[in-house]
Amino acid sequence: MGHAPLPDSGFLEDWAARLRQAAERPVVGILLRGSHARRAATAHSDVDLDVLVGGGAPYAARQAYLAESAGRLTHVSVAARDVRSWVHRLGEPADWAFGLPVTAPARLLWADPHWRRRIDLPVLCQPAEPPRLEEMIAALGKAAAARAADDSLGIRLAVADLARLCPSVLRPANPSVRVFSRRAAFAAALELPVAPPHYREDMLLCLGLRPGATGQLWAAAVRLVAGTLPLIRPYAEEIAEAAGTDLADALVDGRLDRYVAQLARPAGRPPRPRREPSPVPAPRAGQWVTVPVPDAPVTGVPSDLTGPTAPVPARPSRLDPAIAARLRRTADGLVAAVVRAHDSGEVLMVAWMDDEALHRTLTTGRATYWSRSRREYWVKGATSGHHQYVRSVALDCDGDALLVSVEQVGAACHTGHRTCFFTELPVTGTEREARP
Repeated sequence: MGHAPLPDSGFLEDWAARLRQAAERPVVGILLRGSHARRAATAHSDVDLDVLVGGGAPYAARQAYLAESAGRLTHVSVAARDVRSWVHRLGEPADWAFGLPVTAPARLLWADPHWRRRIDLPVLCQPAEPPRLEEMIAALGKAAAARAADDSLGIRLAVADLARLCPSVLRPANPSVRVFSRRAAFAAALELPVAPPHYREDMLLCLGLRPGATGQLWAAAVRLVAGTLPLIRPYAEEIAEAAGTDLADALVDGRLDRYVAQLARPAGRPPRPRREPSPVPAPRAGQWVTVPVPDAPVTGVPSDLTGPTAPVPARPSRLDPAIAARLRRTADGLVAAVVRAHDSGEVLMVAWMDDEALHRTLTTGRATYWSRSRREYWVKGATSGHHQYVRSVALDCDGDALLVSVEQVGAACHTGHRTCFFTELPVTGTEREARP
């Protein structure tokens, strides 16, 4: 479907004048928002207008119109608000953005000269939500209570709330992303690169966008919460700011994992003997961990290893075939990745990528590798917090090595050193070739 043109200036001017005349309080500005402001409207898109009024006291109202122009009806949605609370609201998270920060284009149609400089904003920015871990845990508790009462509707309502909260809890562990619409926010929330196993499928199930019995919804909700906890453990300080120090301590010392396991047990079943130490210990500084990958590749042949010495077949991958054709891989299907700091050029580490790891590195902006010992993918820094944000990737002339330039957060080495190359070896040779 093609994009609709922006409403012509005459249409917008007429509506601005009409709204100024009809307003109960003095109008200080009128802005165009939504799909028309970002030039992405279709023939079915409505026109979203913000009318900002003065007068001092808080005020908010909505009004809808059907405007006819050239024989066609257009839905005009008007949100009126006092200008001071409107400006203040820009400093609060958007309730539709799944906890993500918002950058939405806007167009000023008219403004009082006194207010023009403050409201003439090319984009309206709103911050991300703090990680709402407490609310997500509470939603799982409500789902557990509904399950015990055989309340299927209660389960569905609780797990839907849980799924809407989950992206805000995972946000600290993921690259920063800004959204401009509810649809864009939903897509970004589903595609978070650092997420629990089966994350996308479980989110769709809990939100009611994929059919499933209540037992399946309950299992998906438990997976979402249990899988999220180890990923956000390094961000306990941020959790403490939002929910208090005890919940943050419980995240680190394993009590929160035990509480989730307690909720997951059927009513009346005694708990399993607890092992010491806590089953999910806090990560060490610089630790590398394996992070489950949320999306299965869509092409290729799945690996089927029968033993430690079995040959490794090609793993499925979504890598651009033009790039894949230039790679010269080892017998294990791997290419060496030399990682350096993009600002200083300092060599930080060497790891291995297969085709799919390279695809994920290029498309998510997070350095993703293949573990030869564990035979699975891992994202650097997902649990330790020592992230690698990719700035560029270059292929060498023979196609058997990659140069990955990253913005390194914290240590690159699992020992806690900035670089893995911290052990100097003695160089005793002193002869040099004679130079003319």
